[in-house]
Amino acid sequence: MLALATKVVADYGKVLAQVQPGLHGLPESLLPHSREQIRNAIFMLLENLEPEHTALKESLARGYVYLAQFIPDTDAAILAHGAFVQDPKAAVDARSEPAMRLINRIKLDMERALEELHAFGACGPAK
Repeated sequence: MLALATKVVADYGKVLAQVQPGLHGLPESLLPHSREQIRNAIFMLLENLEPEHTALKESLARGYVYLAQFIPDTDAAILAHGAFVQDPKAAVDARSEPAMRLINRIKLDMERALEELHAFGACGPAK
């Protein structure tokens, strides 16, 4: 099981190395495994790492949080096609509202992921 978890996380790491994480949303189809498989693999590795492997734990935690940026392809297309108004002073119109909702959902999912990691004990105390 540990070998499979390592492979799943390594495959996911290759994808992360090719994309620019941010809040812009990435198509879920880029993932080499399902989000659930990747989550489970990250937690399995975190459970089995010795306490002195702090750098690896932090890297796994970052990968776990970045997973929230992978959204359904149709949602990623909304963001990729510039529906989100980049200029904060620009008037919000009907085209930008769905994109803003998606961005807010990604932010919320990332916050939830951090909370899950804190509850699991994979990160330092919550701030």
